[in-house]
Amino acid sequence: MTEFNQFAMQLPLDVDLAGFSRALKNLGIDHRITRENIYQVIWIGPAGNPAQVVYNFQRWQSGELDAASSVMPARQSLMARALINLQAFPLTVSLIVMNVLLMPVGLGAASGRFTGLLPQMTLTPMRQSGDYLYFAQLETTLATFEYWRLLTPMLLHFSWLHLAFNLLWVWELGRRVEKLHGGGVFVALTLLASLGANLLQLGLSGPGLFGGMSGVVFGYLGYCMVWDRLRPRARIGLAPAAYWVMLGFLILGFTGAFDLLGLGTLANGAHLGGLLMGALVGLSWALLSARQSSEAS
Repeated sequence: MTEFNQFAMQLPLDVDLAGFSRALKNLGIDHRITRENIYQVIWIGPAGNPAQVVYNFQRWQSGELDAASSVMPARQSLMARALINLQAFPLTVSLIVMNVLLMPVGLGAASGRFTGLLPQMTLTPMRQSGDYLYFAQLETTLATFEYWRLLTPMLLHFSWLHLAFNLLWVWELGRRVEKLHGGGVFVALTLLASLGANLLQLGLSGPGLFGGMSGVVFGYLGYCMVWDRLRPRARIGLAPAAYWVMLGFLILGFTGAFDLLGLGTLANGAHLGGLLMGALVGLSWALLSARQSSEAS
């Protein structure tokens, strides 16, 4: 029996590999496809050549394998792949769509327009007088029962680059949490990370205009980091380099390096607050899961 122990390719879950698998068989390439976390992995035998699998996948995608294998590649439309992802990661996709739809609010603020939904989405109530913005204290938010303000800053982005950077990480980290640990954990982690990010930013900088999903992204990061450390046999599977990159980004933010380079002022308190809250949620859920596992056994 062939032992398929050599890694060949890793592909997203929304890619239908049934046709490609048949094409490989027709070409005499023995293989096995497994699901690893949120990816599909193609394995081949020790005598196989991973580069050959990659080359034939490119041929299959382009249609060049039609005549050779008599197998038509699965040409999925953008809409079809979007529906597959929506079914697989409904909460992550919904969160991304929500941020995109509210993008005009943040862009308006960046252009000097502080009207519309913006005054209702800041952490504390704001008003404009001439060229100045005035923000109330947190006590005002609580006294008027406007509790949604504790979360809505995460939906404010002030440039397309700001949005794209954050949502790429939401997609990479959020769908792992949602798929592997469930929608309940994803929602709780998102809300608590947002709360922790917004409150620590307020505590460090005072009332003001800030926003973005980066605090939540750091919450996901803290959660994954702690979980993988405490539950190594059930790892979420994020590459270790990603942790170092994001932690380096956090440290550089506190040094003021981005300000000196003219890249803008970062909400460093939000990043740290999200990271700490995510780590706390990860610690709590890892300990609870370990306890449930021990009781079940």
